This record gives sequence, structure tokens and C-alpha cells, in this order.
Amino acid sequence: MNKTCKLALVGLAALHLCTAAPIIACDDTLIMLLTAQNPGSEFSRVIRSFSTDLTALGIALKAKEKASFDAEMAKVMESWLEFSKKYMTSPPEEARNDLRWASKTSETARSIGEIRRLVNEKKFIEAHDRVLELNSKMGAFFEAFGVSDEKQLFISASTNLTTLERALLGDDREASANMVKELTSNLASFAPLLEGHTDNRTADASKLLLELAGDIEQNQELKAFDGKLQQLRTIFEELRSQVLMREWFPGLKN
Repeated sequence: MNKTCKLALVGLAALHLCTAAPIIACDDTLIMLLTAQNPGSEFSRVIRSFSTDLTALGIALKAKEKASFDAEMAKVMESWLEFSKKYMTSPPEEARNDLRWASKTSETARSIGEIRRLVNEKKFIEAHDRVLELNSKMGAFFEAFGVSDEKQLFISASTNLTTLERALLGDDREASANMVKELTSNLASFAPLLEGHTDNRTADASKLLLELAGDIEQNQELKAFDGKLQQLRTIFEELRSQVLMREWFPGLKN
């Protein structure tokens, strides 16, 4: 298959994942992937909206470029209100057998309340940490959807990347080291899914993980390594996209 055709297929796949979500690039949002099978459903629309607003709040808090984040917080509250009205106690059809659904939504509501309190008190670092924590749990809403082993791997890697970000920004050396080990395991699980696909960046990811492991062992401020984490996140997203391309277009060659 020629390069032009490959690029066209990649574009179609990206467009499919980004439908109805123009604010955030699709590779930055696992929810886009998890709702891609039925992107037009009401549940997909509502949870994407909430995830988009929550991520936007987190990005703004991390940037620290404003004195107030009331507008971003209001968007989160608005999209969560829509979600809770429809699904607080009654899950969507796909998750009808999820016995923990009500507890998941209740825990999410409590987390949002805590984030709102921290934002109101201008405790923005703590608020950002709680946003990251909540983001890392979003995949739990899809546990009863019967997602494939590949998507379970995507959820695990995404969760571990976010947990590592929290640990680095919080200067938690032990948790950071543990997450690097978990991500190394995740990376190993990608290998069989990309067998024969020589044009992948697993070696780059492995190198970054080794560097981070060494950095964490040294007595330095861990938040200085957030840049390496973001590079690692980008590579994992690229690997994820390559796995999806092989799944959606089995005849696609390097």
C-alpha cells in the first residue's frame, strides 16, 4: 500500500475518533477511543463532553497562567450535571450489568465537589492533582462494556501515565519508580500487538523509561522530569494508534 493511501486511512481513523470533540486532539483522550465503537450514542456524547471539560480544567490549572479558573470549573460542573441527570443511578444500556455503577458515579461526584472546593480556595496545585486522579479513573465507566484485551491495555497504560504524572509533580519517589515499572510492563505487552510493524517507537519508549528510572533514583526534584513523561505519553499514543490501524485495516503494511 502506498504512502498516500496509508495517510488517507490514518486521517479517516483520526476523524472517526475525533467526531464531535473538536476541543481536544483525539490522541490526548482515551475516552474518544473507548466511545469510538458507538460515537453517536447519547452516553458517548455526554461522557466525551465531561471528559473534555475536565481535561481542559486540568490543562489550565497546570499552566498556572490565570488568577481564577471559575470559567473552566463551571464548564465541568455543567457537563457533570448533564451526565448525572442521565446516568447517576441508571447506567447506559452497554453497562447495564455493572453492579458498581452507582458507587462509581457517587465517587466521581465527591471528587468533583473536592476539586471545586480547592479551586474556590485557590489551592490550584492540589486541585490539579485531584483532576489528574479523577482522569485516571475515567476508564472505570467502561469496565462492563466488554472492551477487548487491547483496549484494557490502553486503559492500563493511560492510567499509569497519569499516575506517574501525579507522582512526579508530587515529588513521590517510590510511587514514581513503581509506575515506571508498570509502564515498562505495559510496553512489553504492546510488542506482540505490533509484531512485524518495524516502523514503531517502542525502542524510544524503552529508552525514556530507562532514563526516567535513573532520574528517579537520583536525589533531584522529580517535577523536572515532567517533560520526559509528556514525550513518553506521546509515544504510547502513537503505539496505540498503530495497534488500532492494524485492527481496523488488517491489510495495511509498513
